[in-house]
Amino acid sequence: MSRARSVLGYSAAALTLVAAVLTPFLLLDVFQRGVAGLGLRVDPVYGGGDEVRSLTRGGYRIVVHEVVRPGGLWPRGEPFVQVAWTPVSALPPRVSDEIDVDGDGRVDALVTFDVPADPAAPLAVEVAARSPLVRAVPAGGGAGESCASLILRVGDRIVVRLPIERPPAVPVT
Repeated sequence: MSRARSVLGYSAAALTLVAAVLTPFLLLDVFQRGVAGLGLRVDPVYGGGDEVRSLTRGGYRIVVHEVVRPGGLWPRGEPFVQVAWTPVSALPPRVSDEIDVDGDGRVDALVTFDVPADPAAPLAVEVAARSPLVRAVPAGGGAGESCASLILRVGDRIVVRLPIERPPAVPVT
């Protein structure tokens, strides 16, 4: 009888371990739907805000995001507009594009940067202000600067944040 109890106990322990290992995989879809149903979003300070327009230049796209105004106690920072160039493989060795930040039909900034072949190579950007809306970033800027003026390679995109000197009165659409 004690041998039967041992076998039963070990069998129950083994089944418990199997259930513990399989449960996350079996219930993953339920957890994902539950979290998605909460309506959580990544803070625009980290994600760059919603896309408001896309421009096609040759074989690549330029995606302009909404103006992000950091607020509250954390995170603090300056307002910025995130602009992304994609795909990196279609970009010329040197990018120099005029950007209309607020969608009013006038150029607000000239963004210039080199596209190195090595994805791990450091990037530097120059932003020339063409309107009072955008603050200039000197040549070589962007690396180690504030969160409002940076350049990063993220997957198959190059992301540049343009610092905003004077946020537009009307939201960017």
